[in-house]
Amino acid sequence: MQDALVIHRRLWPRRTLHRGRGESLSLRVVVTRIDRWWAAAILFLNGWVYTLPVSGPLPIWLTPIQVVRGIFVHEALLVVYLAVAFISQEGSIKLPRGRAALAGALIAGIGLLAMVSALANVRPAKDVFSAGRYFVLAAYFFAAIRWAKRHGVTFVLRTFLLGELIAAVINLYYTFLFSDVYLGGLPMLLGHSGPGGYLGMSVMLSAWLMLERTGVLDTAIAIVTTVVALAAVSISFSKLSMIMAALGIVVWVFVLFQDFNTRRTRRWYAAIAFVVIGVIAANWDVTLRYLEGVRTYIDYKFRYIDRMSIVTRSQYFVITGEILVAHPLLGVGLGGFYDAAIKTNAYNSERAVKEDPELGRMGQSHPESSFLYYTAGLGFPGLCLEMLLFAACLALLKRALWTRKLAGKATWVALLLAYGVFGLTLPTLFNSSILYLPAAVATCIHRKRTLLTQ
Repeated sequence: MQDALVIHRRLWPRRTLHRGRGESLSLRVVVTRIDRWWAAAILFLNGWVYTLPVSGPLPIWLTPIQVVRGIFVHEALLVVYLAVAFISQEGSIKLPRGRAALAGALIAGIGLLAMVSALANVRPAKDVFSAGRYFVLAAYFFAAIRWAKRHGVTFVLRTFLLGELIAAVINLYYTFLFSDVYLGGLPMLLGHSGPGGYLGMSVMLSAWLMLERTGVLDTAIAIVTTVVALAAVSISFSKLSMIMAALGIVVWVFVLFQDFNTRRTRRWYAAIAFVVIGVIAANWDVTLRYLEGVRTYIDYKFRYIDRMSIVTRSQYFVITGEILVAHPLLGVGLGGFYDAAIKTNAYNSERAVKEDPELGRMGQSHPESSFLYYTAGLGFPGLCLEMLLFAACLALLKRALWTRKLAGKATWVALLLAYGVFGLTLPTLFNSSILYLPAAVATCIHRKRTLLTQ
């Protein structure tokens, strides 16, 4: 309420606050509620955009809409939110200190280095402007810390996961309606590893929400999100999402085991288990067919692993190594991977996957790894920045979770493994909030626990 009062004093003259105790309190509540709803809209839309179907005959409102290149709707709302906060506080916004400040500075540092690299490599102007996205992400990280302090850490996690949940339900609906690729009698999730990777991570974040829960709403969203995410991941045709979901299930086991220490919790779980068993029994044939289909997906992705896919993915390391040797100081720019890759010996071997020239001309070609992407694009400074940022975010997560008994330790280890797999197989670890939002939540959990122990 203190922060809400400060904002209120900027928006209205000081004399307004002294007209009456009830009126002053009412105005502060209004300001706090506006802040909460605005934050909720940004967090919900952030989760929403991650798990939408990205292919198929879909209406425009079901596609990830970009207000300008690289800036989505929730990020545009964030920019407006920050502008209002900046004006209402007379040009000053209080930022966190310590490790959180370092993590935010490293995010912005990637943006600054990307701009310098784009200019040095004479990349198109759009590449320079696209680097501004990292400043937005740094601001998002600080804003998430602000929201977690004001409205609670479960508010941030719950709202973000709710957005992912609703979009995942829509994705499943259109998958069964429009998908023309089937395996084991089940359709293939629209978007595959795109939404699949974020849904795999949502299983883990849901278990974390369950660990931090403060009410029935937290519990309901955590459980339902996990069920829907597992249903979607099981038909995603993505090893990455399946591995991350499996790690999330392990975390759930530790969280539930820790909860069983209380009799009241055991009764609730017994009631939920009774309902679930009843639903399965009433739909036994459908359940068996679904499980058989899921087993086909798992067998196809893990038992019959395509060795060629492993070879082609590993070839990206060789390509990136050649680019790094040729451009060690500033890389080739985040949009210059294609132009540099086609000149390497590794790319011209039969082991390499041939990149789409059209995507290359648009600056959207990249290696299948976040770590390799920023190493090739930003050179040795980019490699150092990304590893420092990765370590800083994991340190924030560890500081919040490591003291939460065995369940907290299991959550941190699972997050470490999941983010490592994510960074090695997808290029979006550092240019989305999937790493930064949990790190912001962790910052506030540690701060709250520190205050309670003082």
